[in-house]
Amino acid sequence: MLVKDRSKSLRIKKLEVFQRRLIQNHPKLLPITDELGGRLAGHHGEQSNDYFLKPFLSKGYTVLHDLRLAAHDSFFQIDTLLISTHYILILEVKYITGTLHFDHLNQVIRVRDDGSEEAFQNPIYQVKRQRSHLTDWLSRNRVPHIPVHSLVVMSNPRTIIKSLPSHKDIPQYITHSPYLQERIQVFDKMHSVEKLTKREITKLSKLLVRQHTPDNPDLIKRYQIEEKDIIKGVYCTKCFYMPVVRKNNTWVCPKCSKKDRNLHLPSLEDYALLYGASITNKEFCNFLQIPSRHVAKRILSNMNLPHTGGCKGRTYTLPYL
Repeated sequence: MLVKDRSKSLRIKKLEVFQRRLIQNHPKLLPITDELGGRLAGHHGEQSNDYFLKPFLSKGYTVLHDLRLAAHDSFFQIDTLLISTHYILILEVKYITGTLHFDHLNQVIRVRDDGSEEAFQNPIYQVKRQRSHLTDWLSRNRVPHIPVHSLVVMSNPRTIIKSLPSHKDIPQYITHSPYLQERIQVFDKMHSVEKLTKREITKLSKLLVRQHTPDNPDLIKRYQIEEKDIIKGVYCTKCFYMPVVRKNNTWVCPKCSKKDRNLHLPSLEDYALLYGASITNKEFCNFLQIPSRHVAKRILSNMNLPHTGGCKGRTYTLPYL
């Protein structure tokens, strides 16, 4: 059973807003585009790995994606958590191109097809830490003792792994997506004693979802983006032209002629991702480039948003975060 689905992270959504709204030739546009490309590749790799988990969704396993849980004064993230009545399995999904070399210094060096090299964090140490954090989290939340395993899954079938003979734990901790079902079957054979009832798994799943804390980084601060760097206005969801114009109570794209009365909604999500979920009439006019505060007030009123304050100082709460 799938309890928590996979979706784009807030970080990816924010990077997409920057890519869409940063002024042309902005010096931070290239590093933002590079980060977005890498994170989207990882997201797509995780999605492709989900295909190999589908057979287990109807076999009594509980699956949760994209968990971020508290570990004392920090957080730890889990790409996929597989819960059975006998054990729990952490899956750390990696989409990496090229050849990975595990050397004698416990470094992981990625060699691309063009010969360039890049150092990576050892994913085996990463999943071992995740296992330690989750085991501690289960104990703190008084979950009955259950074995916890962790596995690194390479979702790119063309990733080549090379290691020294001393790295005997690589076959134990790393696999490729097509072999994931076989590895899960090995864990099934290892554990024959039931540790959690179906009812306890349901309770645990609800607790995991309730304690999940999405990562919401301040990328404006990180990339030092100023307000003048942001292109304002409503964008066209068909051709991405910006800004579209408002005529006769509807939005019209000058480039592709798309018409939509609710075209301001995706741009309001952009605002929420950039500045937060609270917005005033003045901020609404400024960001969407609406010259009339009366038109803005009418649009906001028609959205039936929760709000605080009187007519002049009213603040609306956007639903996107």
